[in-house]
Amino acid sequence: MKEKRIKGSAIIRLDVYKIIDDTIYTAIQYGYSRAHKHTETPSKDHLIEEIHRAIMNDLSEILNFDDE
Repeated sequence: MKEKRIKGSAIIRLDVYKIIDDTIYTAIQYGYSRAHKHTETPSKDHLIEEIHRAIMNDLSEILNFDDE
């Protein structure tokens, strides 16, 4: 777990695995729903594309990807 010391002596421990797991799970649900927005039978490629897009968008909200 990642530790972060904030004002004074309080330490907050983040469960990074759980944060990323929850983010990905939520993104999969969103991407799946998005793929079915205009059709009940999206193609496999469209389904994968929407799920991938949702995962990457949500991960970019909680992670900082360095350009270097």
